[in-house]
Amino acid sequence: MRHLAIVAAILISSVGSSAHALQRQHCDHVQRTVQPQLDAACPCATAENRAAHARCVGDKLRELSACHRGSDGSQQCGPVPRICVFAFRRAANRSSCGEPDTVTCCLPRQHDCQNDPTPGDGKQEGTCSRSHKPCDTLRDCRIPVCRLATNAEHCTQAGGTVGTGKDCSNACAP
Repeated sequence: MRHLAIVAAILISSVGSSAHALQRQHCDHVQRTVQPQLDAACPCATAENRAAHARCVGDKLRELSACHRGSDGSQQCGPVPRICVFAFRRAANRSSCGEPDTVTCCLPRQHDCQNDPTPGDGKQEGTCSRSHKPCDTLRDCRIPVCRLATNAEHCTQAGGTVGTGKDCSNACAP
């Protein structure tokens, strides 16, 4: 009986983690879909400061995730599921909008290449720890992490490269 409880706990945790991954993929797709609406309502270039930009994005997300009763009595919700709203708000809070000198900074983080039986043979048979990206050597597992830097000089001094966007949701994408 005790072993059955342990197996059940393992199964539940693995199902939960894969459900979380699917949810994250769905939220990424939704964000790509509604990002033009967020950019139009809350332009980054004209934001007074980061807090004002984040507040504007939060207000727009409230509108895009609102639910109401339809004429037939069924619940109808906007294009942004409420489960994705937190991730969108977090991205807005971590953006450099409203701060002209602040940049996104992509800092390399090294992860291990695991389970490759013959490293360095040119075949990506292993996976990078924490990202599950295919790898052959440690060099394949340098995965950028996005942080905000007060300016481009501080970013490069820290060993990073200036990101391509104003927020960390896609600034360091390969």
